[in-house]
Amino acid sequence: MQITIDQATTLAAAILNKNGMCAEHANLVSEHLIDSLLSGDSFAGLSRVLAIVEHLRNRPPPQSIRVAHEDDRSAVIDGGDNIGYVVSIVAMDKAIAICKKSGVALVGANNTWFSGRLAHYVERAAAQGFVAIHTTNTTARVAPYGGIDRIFGTNPFAMAFPCDDEPLIIDFGTSMTTWGDVLLRQKLGQQLDNGCAVDPNGRPTNDPTSALQGALLPWGEHRGYGLSLICQILGILAGSAPIIDDVSNYGFFFLVFDPTLLMPLSEFKQSIAELKRRIKTSRPQSGRPPVRVPGEASQQLRRLARARGTIEVDERLYEALIALTPLAADERQNAIDTALFGSAIP
Repeated sequence: MQITIDQATTLAAAILNKNGMCAEHANLVSEHLIDSLLSGDSFAGLSRVLAIVEHLRNRPPPQSIRVAHEDDRSAVIDGGDNIGYVVSIVAMDKAIAICKKSGVALVGANNTWFSGRLAHYVERAAAQGFVAIHTTNTTARVAPYGGIDRIFGTNPFAMAFPCDDEPLIIDFGTSMTTWGDVLLRQKLGQQLDNGCAVDPNGRPTNDPTSALQGALLPWGEHRGYGLSLICQILGILAGSAPIIDDVSNYGFFFLVFDPTLLMPLSEFKQSIAELKRRIKTSRPQSGRPPVRVPGEASQQLRRLARARGTIEVDERLYEALIALTPLAADERQNAIDTALFGSAIP
């Protein structure tokens, strides 16, 4: 089913606000979720509202986000047990502010949970002409290569580089799939791809429920395992525990620097644009589509979706979301009918 971007944004914000998140934070999170959905990351979109609400209901009210330490090149942000979608914006904006003064900024954030789509944050720095690196460790759900016990989080890694056109953004998780995608597939009754997870006894499984009880696997075998370990350690440096056993106290690591420390910005941006052009015009393998640059497909999907003004939402997910709104029963049904059929059914 199709609903407008404004409808989706308002719906998500209303649900989060009703379930204990302040209006300012609810709006920031909603914008993040819709941006993720527009960019093609459905598992990081509206479906995450359900998981966020579940955790909000089981947590005490958060404290204020505060700067626990700051000097001319670094800062540590105490997230006050607020959701990471908001804490990451505070941390990245602090890194950008420090970088504007000193040319480089190192920022850690902790006492927070859920990290969201990392591209959303590093893109903010690239838009200011800076290079950004961002990693986080998360709840232990991924086994090390060759193992079956949960040690690592899905531990995403992202970098952004300014360019003459849109920034070059590289953003990926270090596990074969994400926890959010497994939850979404469980909700929709879909199987996992092969090689993504093991059940509690270490047997390969395609069943989302068994995967949720067992462990996800790292991508790239020992290579992805090594990168996941790096993200885990940088999260520890930001203030998390070595292994995070529940949804709390993630460690967010941000490094932002000004490329003019090494070369003129215009020259750097032109070089990135030329590199992207050479990649896209390089010859593909036989039978393969044209070579793509990481992140460009998401950027194109977002442009097209914003021009269209609507997004695709699974009907079952939409009904689950409507059930969480502060509307009365008849108003909820009218909202569902309007989304499905264009108007309420008399």
